[in-house]
Amino acid sequence: MTNRAINIDSPDSPLRPNVSIAIETSGRTGSAAIACEDAILDRATLSGFQKHSSELLPAIQSLLSRHGLSANNIQHIYLPKGPGSFTGIRIAVTFAKMAAFSMGAKIIAVNTLDALAHNALYYMDNTNSDIQRIATILDAKKGYFYIAVFNKNDTGLHRMTEDLLITPAAFLSDYCEGQPKMALLGEGLVYYHKHFEHPNTVILDKSCWPANAVSVWHVARPRAKQGQFDDPNTLVPLYIRRPEAEENWEKARQIPQTR
Repeated sequence: MTNRAINIDSPDSPLRPNVSIAIETSGRTGSAAIACEDAILDRATLSGFQKHSSELLPAIQSLLSRHGLSANNIQHIYLPKGPGSFTGIRIAVTFAKMAAFSMGAKIIAVNTLDALAHNALYYMDNTNSDIQRIATILDAKKGYFYIAVFNKNDTGLHRMTEDLLITPAAFLSDYCEGQPKMALLGEGLVYYHKHFEHPNTVILDKSCWPANAVSVWHVARPRAKQGQFDDPNTLVPLYIRRPEAEENWEKARQIPQTR
């Protein structure tokens, strides 16, 4: 994108309000985006697999610098709250809380499955495809998946389920058998896409499987315009199930000691 300096000194500048940063750290590859008002100005993708902790802050600093801004100009932070990588979600929540407490930034945390659904909208717009039902899928380990089902119409995306913790077989039986075609996407398909193959499923291209900061921004921005911000004091990650390390630790505690 072309670098674009923002006039932050003039109180009459239409670009002065609502400088926002969106981040995505819940998946395998992280990203960040910068926006002003209702326009994405720039974005950055972290260099590789799980580089969130080492590269997120430099990426944000680079985005700000390219547009003549500093951290003090950030008014909103949009982030994923989960489900997803436990470590990645903690990084996002910690960063947002630090920005809120140190700079007074307002924060909005969005469900990762909602952000992924916007990837499907973008993909369909660019491929002239039109599938009304969409499911976003993340790996929850041990044969289970986090899944949310959406319906697409002229007014946008509408959730049809809460976050599901479900096996592929149960999902196909309950939501695909005898139903219209459903588009599937998400990093839960990386190793398990064959488990979701069905006459009524369409697995979208791999390019739209990862969540990204721009999709996080698109979900969060309408809430920001309505003043629906999250309280940094009470913001916690959305895990749905506990981290595997905690489950293993509890199991170990329950094993009786032998002599």
